[in-house]
Amino acid sequence: MAIVDASTARDYIPTLTGTAADSLIDTLIGRFDAAAAAYMGFPKQDDGTVSVEVGTYTEYLDGGIEAPDGRELMLMVRPVVSVTSLFDDPEQHYDDTADQIAADNFIVYDIQGRIVLRTDKTDSQFSGVRRAVRVIYTAGYSTSTMPQAIKHACCLQVAHWFQARAHIGKTNVSSSGQTAGLMSLALLPEVKEALQPFRLPTTWVG
Repeated sequence: MAIVDASTARDYIPTLTGTAADSLIDTLIGRFDAAAAAYMGFPKQDDGTVSVEVGTYTEYLDGGIEAPDGRELMLMVRPVVSVTSLFDDPEQHYDDTADQIAADNFIVYDIQGRIVLRTDKTDSQFSGVRRAVRVIYTAGYSTSTMPQAIKHACCLQVAHWFQARAHIGKTNVSSSGQTAGLMSLALLPEVKEALQPFRLPTTWVG
């Protein structure tokens, strides 16, 4: 999948007709995904990809230390799609089924990126040992959940890159005796504004 398809991005480039440039546009969409993900604070997925799209993440946490009752984890990436496995192993082996917390023992709050142990189950509190918890999960945006604001930001930025690609490395251009300044090829201010509400909490400090 991609944040948007080439035909959607093409609508933001009024001078472009036909599909001849779709391969380049698809490349620019992929590059926007990586740039937007970095700006929004998405870490590398397990396969090394940096993307706002759904991927797999592995985190090692100090189980429940941040929660007053030791029942809660805050994951780095959201929205959470699913939790593949959750271990609380003070010995940090993460391979003994006795240390694995069953899926029906916890609740996942996908938008908030929270895992909370249920009080009516055996595993009702994390051990609190440093890096005792390993959680493997999938998170990010799918085709059906991708916010419209991120799609819009993608189209704006791709259109800007596409139309300014002849001016890479230049700060101004002269024509007919007139000189005009050029915008940077970095993320546009309006693009950052559109992405701002979706930045992960790790980017909020500073």
